[in-house]
Amino acid sequence: MTAMVELRAASKAYQGVPAVQAVDLEVQRGERLAIIGPNGAGKSTLFGMIAGEHRPTEGSVWFNGKDVTTHHSSRRARAGISRTFQVARLMPTMTVRENLFLAALTGQRQGIRFWDALSTRPDVTEEAEAAMVAAGLADLSDVLASSLAQGARKTLEMAMAVVQKPTLLLLDEPTAGMGYDDARIATKQLGALLEERREMTIILTAHDMEVIHSLAERVVLMANGKVVLDGSPQYVADHAVTKELYLGRGAS
Repeated sequence: MTAMVELRAASKAYQGVPAVQAVDLEVQRGERLAIIGPNGAGKSTLFGMIAGEHRPTEGSVWFNGKDVTTHHSSRRARAGISRTFQVARLMPTMTVRENLFLAALTGQRQGIRFWDALSTRPDVTEEAEAAMVAAGLADLSDVLASSLAQGARKTLEMAMAVVQKPTLLLLDEPTAGMGYDDARIATKQLGALLEERREMTIILTAHDMEVIHSLAERVVLMANGKVVLDGSPQYVADHAVTKELYLGRGAS
């Protein structure tokens, strides 16, 4: 079976300094993978190569059986890749409802003007409303995105990414900048959103092991630009290499 995402000896160097070194990685359809590692491990660069923001210095990136190494991120988005960022990117002058409607409309892959569609596409409105409820944002529906607190901004961005119905969803630090309680709430809300999209392939980066255990079925640990562990969340969390490199303590 063709993998959804495949990296073949993918490397990336900046001014001759390697950030990612000859990584071979396959992600199957419907799989939920977390990429973790200490600062400078290369996980963000690897994530960016999958998203199309960083072109490999060597090797190749494949999506749905096609070589997309030279494809820009916008072209990959049209092919079915959606992503979020550590700092949420929203339409600040639009309300929560309007942001979600726009995302749902984008997911239709049709060239319809926003304001025309707003009154003529009840199917899109229904999808946006359902995502808003699942994400726990219904009480904020008429609030401008620019007025939202950090946790709500991140949750809205994640809901927008999901409602676009991507084939592959890339989540970059979904709880970045949140306190403990907000992160737990956001993770629960994201889980509710994703429960309706079991067919969606997900790759995420995260430092929070509770987030990883909640959302991922497989974990890749990186260090020095290389994959050093690949397995279940529990296997990776319990491994001595993880405790040394990622959790910052030696094996007991």
